[in-house]
Amino acid sequence: MLNLSATLIAFLSFVAVVLFICVIAYRNADRLEAFVERKFRKRSHRHNGDLK
Repeated sequence: MLNLSATLIAFLSFVAVVLFICVIAYRNADRLEAFVERKFRKRSHRHNGDLK
């Protein structure tokens, strides 16, 4: 049978890692948004130019 305290520690560690990743992504959201906007803006101009 699984040791429930070990399972609880593993689960809480997983939750802590996911929350940490979310906090880091939230703090860098402006930079990430600017990066994604630059990448997709370049692609969308190419696609719009091909459709004309």
